Amino acid sequence: MTVGLWICVFVLYTVRSLWNTQIPFGPAFLPRLATCASGGLICLGLYWFLKPHTHRSLPAQLGFVLLFSVIAGFIDSVSSQWMLDQMLGDLQPPRTESWGTVAVLNAQSYMWVFITWSCIYLSLEYSQRLRDNELRLLEAQALASDAQNRMLRYQINPHFLFNTLNALSSLVLQKRTERAEQMLLALSGFLRYSLARAPDEAVTLREEAQAQTEYLRIEQARFGDRLKFVNRVDPDVEGTLLPSLILQPLIENAVKYAVAPTSDPVSIELFARRVGDMIEIRVCDDGCGASTEAPSLGVGLENVRRRLDVAYGGRASFTHGKAEVRGYCAKIVIPAEM
Repeated sequence: MTVGLWICVFVLYTVRSLWNTQIPFGPAFLPRLATCASGGLICLGLYWFLKPHTHRSLPAQLGFVLLFSVIAGFIDSVSSQWMLDQMLGDLQPPRTESWGTVAVLNAQSYMWVFITWSCIYLSLEYSQRLRDNELRLLEAQALASDAQNRMLRYQINPHFLFNTLNALSSLVLQKRTERAEQMLLALSGFLRYSLARAPDEAVTLREEAQAQTEYLRIEQARFGDRLKFVNRVDPDVEGTLLPSLILQPLIENAVKYAVAPTSDPVSIELFARRVGDMIEIRVCDDGCGASTEAPSLGVGLENVRRRLDVAYGGRASFTHGKAEVRGYCAKIVIPAEM
């Protein structure tokens, strides 16, 4: 910036000197170049004077710009006049004003150059501070989203674990040791899947569907033939990335509200397909225990909605309610990210 500004000043003064026949063009070239070089060095001094004041209010900054520019203009004018005297000597025309008057008149021109430089510098400094603040804000938002995502994941996992341990306790009390052993093995595999990943890690829909299959094996050890799972995930969308264990609250609610309250067989279906540039995922059951008025549905499903907001920033949607014919259905629509 400094070099570019003083090159412009040098070119301007050089063009203007073509109409000044009192000072020869050739001998004045070197003093003019030296004047612009000294002006560049003075700008470096201005930089060190202005930098500590860039955090002040705009009126204060403008006051410092005016003060320092006036001082810098006089310094450059005096040095310029001295170099002209030393380099041109008798080639200069006789002066009609005193040496000090000439220095003051020249200082007015140089002062505006330094004011221009200072304003450009403060503008660039302000722009840089804005960019730094935006980067810090984005970093803070990312950290907040990460913390929120972790919090929501850890809210969900204990819920599932407590339910499973309660079911295990019931099986042990009923001396159904074989089913208890099956449930423990399935629980071990499911926990290995969930704990091996970071809370904010994205997984493929194939992995998520497999994890929910493991989860339902745990529940099948409890409910037996009353629980049937149907996986209708389109193979073309199995590579879609989504937050890990995002489907578990949906599956868990289907088990809790559709399977547990009845002795009739209940099917839970996981369905996924591509719709344009989005992926539609549904978890539906054909039971009759859930309803939109069920108060306990709020916690798990609200966690799903908030996790989707954190992960996709409003690009995903989540709806749930009674199915058209029978049962309950929850639908997630997310961007198709592979």
